[in-house]
Amino acid sequence: MSNWPLDTVILKFGSSVLRTQDSLPLAVAEIYRRYRHGARVIAVVSAFEGVTNGLLREAKAPQEAPDPETLAALLSTGEISSAAHLVLALHRAGVPARMVDPRDIELTAAGERSNAQLSQLNTKCLNALLEQTPVLAVPGFFAPAVQGGLALLGRGGSDLTALYLAAQLRATCILLKDVAGLYESDPATAVRTPRRFAHADYSTALRCAGPLVQPKAIAFARDQALTLDIAQVGQSGGTRIGEGPSIIAPSAGQRRIRVALLGLGSVGGGMLDYLEHFTDRFDVVAALVRTPAKHAARGVSPLLLVQTPEEVFERDPEIIIEALPGIEPARTCLELALSADLRVVTANKALIAAHWSSLNVRLAGPHRQIRYAAAVGGAVPMLEVIERLSMHDPIVALRGAINGTCSYVLDRCAQGESFDQALNHAQAQGLAETDPTADLSGLDAARKIEILGRVAFGGEPARDLVSGITEASCGPSDGDPNTSMALIAEARRVPSGFVFRVAPQALARGEFLADARGAENRLEIITRSGACVRLKGLGAGRIPTATAMIADLLEHAGVIDADDADRASQPSLLGAALRA
Repeated sequence: MSNWPLDTVILKFGSSVLRTQDSLPLAVAEIYRRYRHGARVIAVVSAFEGVTNGLLREAKAPQEAPDPETLAALLSTGEISSAAHLVLALHRAGVPARMVDPRDIELTAAGERSNAQLSQLNTKCLNALLEQTPVLAVPGFFAPAVQGGLALLGRGGSDLTALYLAAQLRATCILLKDVAGLYESDPATAVRTPRRFAHADYSTALRCAGPLVQPKAIAFARDQALTLDIAQVGQSGGTRIGEGPSIIAPSAGQRRIRVALLGLGSVGGGMLDYLEHFTDRFDVVAALVRTPAKHAARGVSPLLLVQTPEEVFERDPEIIIEALPGIEPARTCLELALSADLRVVTANKALIAAHWSSLNVRLAGPHRQIRYAAAVGGAVPMLEVIERLSMHDPIVALRGAINGTCSYVLDRCAQGESFDQALNHAQAQGLAETDPTADLSGLDAARKIEILGRVAFGGEPARDLVSGITEASCGPSDGDPNTSMALIAEARRVPSGFVFRVAPQALARGEFLADARGAENRLEIITRSGACVRLKGLGAGRIPTATAMIADLLEHAGVIDADDADRASQPSLLGAALRA
């Protein structure tokens, strides 16, 4: 993104969250849900569970203690490895990210090499890196020592890294744990469930944090007058630590939310895989499929599989994840869900585009009943950025390469493959359907630009031209090696709404849209003030689509949590009113 003022949030992931590489989707979901709403994110990570202890065992010689400088270098590899794996997982999800070694940003530590204190940071360098890439992964726990080599920050060192960066950047800091906040005592060992703090002052946090947050990290926050949050991955709420009185949270706790999947194809199957990482948050109660035996043979529990919408709704879901192809039976299922006042997550661009007028009231607002971010752009937050920009600077035009299949095919053809070879590769990668007609004809891109135009401009759409790609489209225009072909979707504001068109265009190499590679989507948003905001990232594929949908699902869950809390508080409020 460019030309857009962004807040910075520091997210810290410890080994209680990132236990193994299999836990990475949890961190990706937490990062993405903030990135898509305009935050620049720095993820500070610890080593995976057990890695540091394993390295310590390797380092201990039979007769002598390891050299502290060498030991610091060895132990730093645990955090470096987990940060690199996180960036790889973010790339697979379509999120632009890079790993930043503490040495890259001159993050320096002073004092005892095995228990040092951070003393310096090149904030100008770090902000420059954030300008280039909005998501950074920084290994915690170590930093270059002022005397040379590396130094360790001791127990809780990754928390200290996160808090130090937040203090230097004046950024929000959230320590993500495996519990929902700070409790009066450790919930893992307490006989009775302890009460959770909604807010804790520094002295309370020092007394109650125990192993959750190391005292030196809280003391650092106190000395810097830094507010921080402790939260659980995937949950809303948590505990805020800072100045002011300590407050116990309402007793009503969060519960598992019942969800049902409509379809277990590429998108639905990806969502089911993702939900396996959120078993404390969601309870999958049904999956609508045509042939249950096929999915049972792939390992899906037969108890989940149903064949009719009626069977789905009999299981009382609270959120429907619609992942069916085409408009029907998706439309009928959607109507049933809305009539039952259920919440919906969908990536069905055909349905949204065709029935926008009747669904419009359910598609807008912070408590919207239908969330559909994955319908356009995959993990590229096109709709979210357009919504934010429209509130401050009206949009006058959109222009983008927004069909990942066509971008992939054209890119492969430019590398020398035939049209059929490129298409076959796209299908093998899960980037193109068995029947790719909607993609290749330009219909898919037309649906997307129409949805984007509805959000950007309002009013009524007018279709100018929709043309797709063919074998003849694949190659430089008129043999010019300095141009490349791209399927470009455009929309511009007019008094009645907007006009849109889709067609192949020859673009000069080096142009933003011409440089899309593989399944990448790119979008230019032009505002009335003349600003041009550019977005790019993976716009197709199972993982990017599921990443956008899980973020929608978590936002629905947050609204349900808030509704539950309101209902739980009503009797006590009524009682207080009667007593008064």
